[in-house]
Amino acid sequence: MARPRRGVRIKIHPLRLLKKSGDQLEKNMAVATIFVRDKVKKKLNRGQPTRTFQSGSIIGLDPSSPGEPPKKITAQLQNSIRTKVIRGKDRIIGLVGTNLKKGRWLEFGTSKMKPRPYLRPTLSENKRKIGRIVARGLRAV
Repeated sequence: MARPRRGVRIKIHPLRLLKKSGDQLEKNMAVATIFVRDKVKKKLNRGQPTRTFQSGSIIGLDPSSPGEPPKKITAQLQNSIRTKVIRGKDRIIGLVGTNLKKGRWLEFGTSKMKPRPYLRPTLSENKRKIGRIVARGLRAV
């Protein structure tokens, strides 16, 4: 069984583009990953005011429904969203994801919890915009 990933990948393969304008493409990929990161954080920002008592209990908690992005309570997941751009010989990969285990649990679900995806829907909602960001400045090539 394949192990699910914690993040979203954006790949670009064209060798001709990579040879002629790899640096520009890498910069554009970095901008695209930051754009996706900000959109994911915005999606995770919804929630309601809560109040935490000394005992650790939280009042005002209205959990997200299955299928909806998780609601912000402590902002731990929101603050853990990171980006990275990897440049290989023949491709540039942009990564957006989290290093928290609960990030994977929320995205894909568990045997007892239905998924509350936040990364994949954000990527699919913004695919056109991401493509435009990556292609910016490469039209002359």
